[in-house]
Amino acid sequence: RDVEQSHIARLWHHLLQLGNSIHFNVSQPVSAIEAEFLARLADINLLVHDLVHSFGGSISAEHGIGSSKIDELTRYKSLAELDAMRSIKRALDPHNIMNPGKVIRV
Repeated sequence: RDVEQSHIARLWHHLLQLGNSIHFNVSQPVSAIEAEFLARLADINLLVHDLVHSFGGSISAEHGIGSSKIDELTRYKSLAELDAMRSIKRALDPHNIMNPGKVIRV
């Protein structure tokens, strides 16, 4: 089912030519029931993120992963990549005082 035409959610997106990026936001249609929309939001994001990943893309943008997607890193990054990120975070922020839990969980 085409999410963009669904009564569950409206998908707003635009393509950024320079970086080959897709920026999207999911919003509740006026006709949707809030509880139904919220119940499907994670599924919609997962659908888009899996598709992007299948094409070799990334779910992060020029501003980083963002706190709303931090838990999804384990789905799309290898253990080696996550370990490297944690090592860099620990080296640059040994006391975990700069945005703790916002970039990667250490």
